[in-house]
Amino acid sequence: MLNYEKSTYGERIADMYDWMHSAWEPRETIDAVEGLAMGGAVLELGVGTGRVALPLAKAGLKVTGVDVSPAMLARLREKDPGGLVEAVRGDFSELPVQGRFSVVFAVNSLLQLSDPGDQLRCLIKVREHLEPGGVLAIEEANPAVFTGGGLQVAHISTDELHLVASEYDPVGQHYRAQHVILRNDGVRLNPVALRLTSPAEFDLMANQAGLRLRERWGNWARTAPYVADSRAHISFYEPI
Repeated sequence: MLNYEKSTYGERIADMYDWMHSAWEPRETIDAVEGLAMGGAVLELGVGTGRVALPLAKAGLKVTGVDVSPAMLARLREKDPGGLVEAVRGDFSELPVQGRFSVVFAVNSLLQLSDPGDQLRCLIKVREHLEPGGVLAIEEANPAVFTGGGLQVAHISTDELHLVASEYDPVGQHYRAQHVILRNDGVRLNPVALRLTSPAEFDLMANQAGLRLRERWGNWARTAPYVADSRAHISFYEPI
């Protein structure tokens, strides 16, 4: 995607991110991470506007969040003027943070690292920052659900139309999409580019980084199994 950089997604969507994801209720994610942390420090990769990180911090956990987008972090600061979440600007393939964490987690963020080398470097850095007995918890897309490409209607109402135009390159495993939002006051284009890494490939990279799969589910509550048509997998890794 021409002129698309690591910060492009966040820079273009930050002002409407919470609105676009208003139908997503993060309670299961928050409860799962809080349970895994057992009072320890938590790190989120791709903290965005803090929809998960801020409730965790308000629950009393020490929370650090990394994001490459200044606009996303600015929205987080608007919602968190007291700085409950330690916000760090940076590329989480380099993980510019200090200390160790009981839980490192990511919600649909690792696929935004479009190079497999970056994904592996991120997992190596995560392993370095995990406490003994710590957990890496990730939610990422099931590639099988997103490789079709084409045009979809994401939302339609009397005042707006949200379309998603996408294409998939099976050679590089690259998924590119444009979220087109049409309203009476104009048109917004919010692009996204992902590398659709499979769960099996994540397992292999995690092993190379010194981590092993502990369990995998179709939801954060661990009540739904991960199956072929699951929209996402929630995978939990522990140090080897």
